[in-house]
Amino acid sequence: MELRQLEYFIQVCKSGSLTKAKEELGVTQPTLSQQIRVLEDEYNIQLFDRVSRGVEVTEAGKILLNKGNAIMNLLEEARNEIVGRINKSRETISIGCCPAELEYLAPYFMRFHQKYPNILLKIIDAEDVENKVLEQRVDIGITAYPVSDTSLISTHLYRQEMALLIHSEHALANKSSIPFRFLKQMNSIMFREQNKSLLDMYCFSSGFALKSSIETSSTSVLIHWVRHGLGAAIIPISLLESLRDDSLRIVKLEGHIPRWDISLVYLHSVTMRPMARLFIQEMDSYVREVEVNLPCSGN
Repeated sequence: MELRQLEYFIQVCKSGSLTKAKEELGVTQPTLSQQIRVLEDEYNIQLFDRVSRGVEVTEAGKILLNKGNAIMNLLEEARNEIVGRINKSRETISIGCCPAELEYLAPYFMRFHQKYPNILLKIIDAEDVENKVLEQRVDIGITAYPVSDTSLISTHLYRQEMALLIHSEHALANKSSIPFRFLKQMNSIMFREQNKSLLDMYCFSSGFALKSSIETSSTSVLIHWVRHGLGAAIIPISLLESLRDDSLRIVKLEGHIPRWDISLVYLHSVTMRPMARLFIQEMDSYVREVEVNLPCSGN
């Protein structure tokens, strides 16, 4: 007897007719009738009485139904135990990450998942990373802000720095770098929404405000607009390192320029799980490999 035949038999018993059972099972009636006959031939006994309104289970059929249900229940229990064991062995690491860094760190998260598929990464977009770590709502935090609470351990990961992206036909295309204050003279500058407050602060301290025409959360959209001559864009240089496009130019900024340090934070008082420690070690290795900590162009 095959498991499929047992499933067919149980469904016919539930439905009370071959017509209704075939609809539930998604098979043709000849196929269903044949499988029931195979069962009856195997036990050499009739399992159903054919009546005008359908079928009725015989006494022998009731025995098979009782044992068959027990078999199906045991199989379901085994399936649940196996799934439970798999889920139990799959640890979860929750990461609170400041929005501005998600785009750059996405390749790392993907690489970590591919290397350790049994570890579930839960990435949370968070501005208040420090509070989320303190409240133990996340295991690890990635933040651009200095950590003030002494119960937290903060480890420097890398430094981000802004650069100007322009079209190859732009007036500044032949420049390798320009002073940051030169941005005051530009009519249209685009940037990521995630970097707005930082740019505003640096511009204010330099005595001017950016003349911005477009803001977006997507770096790829900014690059697309620059490529089509819609203006210049200020973008973290780490997001431009792999850019290979003859129609674009990257111009570094000099002087008092927007730059910030990214740190990884976690609670000092909590015993760190091995998987969380592994995540930290792998991330440190990743940022060293990619070399995000670019040479500064000035102080």
